[in-house]
Amino acid sequence: MKSCFENKDIYVGIDVHKKRWVVTVRTYDLELKTFSMQPVAEELEKFLVANYKEALLHIVYECCFSGFWIYDYFHQKSYDIIVTPTNRIYRDGSVVKTDKIDSRKLAFQHSRGLLREVKVPEIKIREYRSLFRIYDKEKMRQGQILRQVRSILEAKNHPLKWDKWNKEMLEKLRAVKFQEEIFNKKFRSLLSEYDYVKEQIRDTEKRIEEISEEEELGKRIKRIEKINGIGTVSAVRLVVYLFDKKGRFESGEKLVHYVGLTPGEHSSGEEIIRQRTGLVGNKQLRSIIIQLAWVAVRKDGSLLDKFERVYKKSGSKQKAIVAVARKLMMKVYAITEKEEEYEINRAA
Repeated sequence: MKSCFENKDIYVGIDVHKKRWVVTVRTYDLELKTFSMQPVAEELEKFLVANYKEALLHIVYECCFSGFWIYDYFHQKSYDIIVTPTNRIYRDGSVVKTDKIDSRKLAFQHSRGLLREVKVPEIKIREYRSLFRIYDKEKMRQGQILRQVRSILEAKNHPLKWDKWNKEMLEKLRAVKFQEEIFNKKFRSLLSEYDYVKEQIRDTEKRIEEISEEEELGKRIKRIEKINGIGTVSAVRLVVYLFDKKGRFESGEKLVHYVGLTPGEHSSGEEIIRQRTGLVGNKQLRSIIIQLAWVAVRKDGSLLDKFERVYKKSGSKQKAIVAVARKLMMKVYAITEKEEEYEINRAA
């Protein structure tokens, strides 16, 4: 018996949560069903196949905590599925927000072709990015321990509070004794944790360096490493997050917009507010690019010229270094996408 849904476009919006999904199924003109279910992709597939046999299914969900495993499941079975960024869903200004409403919005806007699709990286790249998330957490914990120790020394007015943090200082700290032995035990435990975290950071850096030995990614990494001020870890991060595949960005301008380095303006009457635009990607990546710019500007004359021109005009070092970061990323784009060799003091 022929199915009434054969070759009919059916749009499925999934509002994803840890304990349940809210799913809306609709045609272009009509909502067919909205329901809650357990977060199990297999069960959703069974429902769709049983109730909308031979339909052309178009599935969408928001990019969220769950990552891309839902995408992987349906994509591997050749279903048409996209993941859309949360900040690209049209908001109608309503103060009422429920899971059902969100699910219906996803299905409706997908049926109208209004949603932007996240380019889902291959599993290997996602795992490499997870490696960097682990690395960043380790570095964060290292900084937390350092500040904890400094705070203790300052509270006790200990002479070591002014010393530079290095191996010699760590050895001195291990010999420090406070009045109460219970506190001494905890202080030594804190130092032991610092040693452990430091060792984990070294191990993670080794794993990151191994990525640079890959044939495909390694070529791009080695090109970026030639830029003064960019080391192996930073070069691998840029490739994994921005240049995992050739042609991801149509131009250098698209790249700097993606990382939030594009200047913008919001004007109303006589009021003019200048700010950055973009920042579609990782916020932390933008921060790291700014840090790289502070290093590179001291080693590349063309970047230094850019910094000085913008600083003299604006009087703001922050605006100047953002301009340098933008120019630096244009250079990175040129040497990776156009496969040009990096030349110091050359304008981008």
